[in-house]
Amino acid sequence: MIDRNRAAALLIATALSPLPALAQRSDSGAATGKTDIADVDVIVVTAQKRSERLQDVPIAMETLGRIAIGNGPVSDITNIHLVSPSVSGSGNSSAQPLIAVRGIVSNDFSIGGDPALGIYVNDVYTGRSSGAVQELVDIDRVEIVKGPQGTLFGRNTTAGAISIYTAKPSLGEVSRSAEASVGDFGAVRAYTIINVPMNDQAAFRASAVYNRHKGFFENKPGGRNLDKVDHLAGRAALRFQSGSLDAILTGEYEADRDDGLVAKSLTFPVLGDDDPGAAKPPVSINAPIRNHRDLYSVNLRIEAPLGKLDFTSITAVRGYRIRYLEDTDSTPLTQIHFGSRERQDAFSQEFRLASPFETFRWTAGASIYQERIAADSRAIYDEDGVCTGILGSRVPIDCDNVLRALPSPIGGATSFFDDLLAIGAVTDPYKGAVGQFEANRARGDYLSFGIYGDLTLDLTDSFSITGGLRYSRDRKDVNVSALPSSNLLTLINGGNLYLRAGTQRASKTWDQWQPRLVISWKPVNTLSAYASYTRGYKSGGFNVLQPGDPAFDPERVAQLEAGLKGALFDRRVRYDLAVFEWRYNDLQVQVFEGGLPIVRNAGRARGRGLESSVTLTPRKHLDITIAASYLDAIYTQFRLGNAVDYTGNRLPLAPKFSGRVGIALHDLPNLDGISFQADFVHRSQQFFSPDGGVLRQPAYGLLSARAAYQFPGSGPEIFLSGENLANVRYATTGQTIDAVNVAVLRLGEPRRIALGARLQW
Repeated sequence: MIDRNRAAALLIATALSPLPALAQRSDSGAATGKTDIADVDVIVVTAQKRSERLQDVPIAMETLGRIAIGNGPVSDITNIHLVSPSVSGSGNSSAQPLIAVRGIVSNDFSIGGDPALGIYVNDVYTGRSSGAVQELVDIDRVEIVKGPQGTLFGRNTTAGAISIYTAKPSLGEVSRSAEASVGDFGAVRAYTIINVPMNDQAAFRASAVYNRHKGFFENKPGGRNLDKVDHLAGRAALRFQSGSLDAILTGEYEADRDDGLVAKSLTFPVLGDDDPGAAKPPVSINAPIRNHRDLYSVNLRIEAPLGKLDFTSITAVRGYRIRYLEDTDSTPLTQIHFGSRERQDAFSQEFRLASPFETFRWTAGASIYQERIAADSRAIYDEDGVCTGILGSRVPIDCDNVLRALPSPIGGATSFFDDLLAIGAVTDPYKGAVGQFEANRARGDYLSFGIYGDLTLDLTDSFSITGGLRYSRDRKDVNVSALPSSNLLTLINGGNLYLRAGTQRASKTWDQWQPRLVISWKPVNTLSAYASYTRGYKSGGFNVLQPGDPAFDPERVAQLEAGLKGALFDRRVRYDLAVFEWRYNDLQVQVFEGGLPIVRNAGRARGRGLESSVTLTPRKHLDITIAASYLDAIYTQFRLGNAVDYTGNRLPLAPKFSGRVGIALHDLPNLDGISFQADFVHRSQQFFSPDGGVLRQPAYGLLSARAAYQFPGSGPEIFLSGENLANVRYATTGQTIDAVNVAVLRLGEPRRIALGARLQW
């Protein structure tokens, strides 16, 4: 557990520090904070690798600014689904986040594969999703780009990209800020930020955050809360500016001491589950779950003129260390517990050149990404627990009784137990062995290279055409070893149950060209339209948990998209609309063959949909946001051998309809200092597995709200916030292992209330 003395020191330092005003900017989601109509047009994003107005970017995207992040429910990227209808999923843990954009997600967390969603921090690729989730404190903005972005972002962005930009050190005045809040479930969150100009060319900025709660779920066997979170994180940045030269060196560190995945079994009774209004939803597990992670990163960004061109260099090292254990079966038995120790160290370098913003403009770049990763994994089980699961019993069963009831496989009057007794495989009586395990040791050395160019030509004052192309090349070298486990069940099964025994040394290289074509039309300053064709590519990989299995192929996607962005009535109405269709070949999906997790290429999938949002500001003190997403995503070809055919099934985490309604009140007449905001998010039914079976979540809605009072002058702001105010019981993900009758659902967070203060002077 993180040393509580460090957290206390942070809180005391925060309380004693003078705290000036936080600099804030307008957000694209007006329902998350005050919106200045005059500033809506100047939201600047860099999704196309140059600074542009959000309205002018011919890509479907959303932006969360400082107010949206500071006042809303998005404490890390796994909560983005609470404000974006196009995003679904949840953070099972910081080591295993599941985030889907337009129905595309990667459910393989082994080191042999890659994520489908690219996550970047200050334009640095985070690589594995295990190292991508971190506390969002002192953030300038988060950009969510939807659909394949192969040309602009490179490999592993078939679903899209999320770019996090931290606040830069400012050469202006000294500034400090802080916030602290407490809530139910023992929740405490506090952060502090300081910005110090060192001279007229250099500035230093640092932030620290402590976030914890004691868990939302009650474990009936042990009685203690589960799903605990305990995070301590810090960031420091040094900036140097001289003329047109701008260099920023940033270092980050985060220590998480959380519980591992908490889920509810669908196949084994959970005591107290008949009370849907319970403040702490009950679960029933027997493993000492944990998710201990240490994350570090250092990056240097240099921007400088090179003649008439803008030159950018981004150099970074990044990595993590994880100790993880989950109760996979989520029962009081030990059918399957999965644990791992994982470490990653990565280096990346990108060079970029951009022409001036003229009639003909271009951006070109090259990047390299090198990753060394290692994982020691273990599947733990008791023989009696596995026997109970195989028979689908809802009460524990001894393997002894099961074997005595089974007929002899060689015929005759004896039972299977008598056959095993005769060869000395069992004793009489036989007690199932406990604490059995299967171990896997995997090492990976990966190297990726990319080069790209993106050109835009203004054909007229209102029409422009953009063409881009990226070449990506990926090489993976793996070394895997797993010893056979010796017990009664592996004897009967003819091999390990969960982690195949064997060794594998293999390497493979994949490459891909990823084009982009866009036509844009901007008849007036408040209206733009576009149509685009883009392609994405996700690298192939290896099933490292099953050595000897052939490498799986890359997945490829092509998308057509058309959209509108505009404003009406002196910008009191802002809107955007996008329609799209994507088609996948060789979609990578993790399935279980017996008890073995295997990534297979699903064949083909197709998705089509519509996304729209409207923000209304009928009065200067009132903002209303309405957003909706329609998605029809299915497998058009997905067969596993001759027995399994998922063709026609909906993709997991792809609800057909998602919507959001938000309202914000601020600067109210005769009510100075009072603000209020509320958000309601709705999702239709969604599935959590390709088979379209029992792992599903019916339609549900979540309500959150925040009320605040800002004292006059430079006084503090006090606030009261609540999430899932109706205390809706819902699931965010699920998993099945049919061979041992495991079926579990990961539950969403129950109602949470917090009271806090933010001091600014």
